[in-house]
Amino acid sequence: MDDIKADLYQLKEDIAYEIKVTKANRQNDRSKSTFISLYSGLISALTTFCIGLNPYVSGKYTAYLTGFSLFISASLTFVLAWNKLFNHKSLWINSAIKLSELYELNTDIRHSESSKSIDQNLLNNFYKRYKTIMNDANIRWLKIRE
Repeated sequence: MDDIKADLYQLKEDIAYEIKVTKANRQNDRSKSTFISLYSGLISALTTFCIGLNPYVSGKYTAYLTGFSLFISASLTFVLAWNKLFNHKSLWINSAIKLSELYELNTDIRHSESSKSIDQNLLNNFYKRYKTIMNDANIRWLKIRE
């Protein structure tokens, strides 16, 4: 790493690309996490309501209501298994942390650019921070995926 002379233009391009991708991932995982939470609550409540409604409906509708309850309960099992597999909430948090760190680095680079020219040592330090941000995010991602 010490052999690499970081390039300001390339570093800014890399950061901009990672910000763009990470923002999209964060939004996607946030939406999926929200859906899973709301769906779980809604389906649990609806299943309980349908089961509780059974004594108040006539004969043939009882079978339909029971079948519907079983179907929606099974769909909840599928959605919860999906959540266990992908863990969108943790992925969303990981993206939020990474994005915050990238924004901070980007801001530091912009302030350094505006106040003076950036010497190679400072630029190399910015690049090391970028690599650390990426590495830490990848380590967190691997732990989530385990």
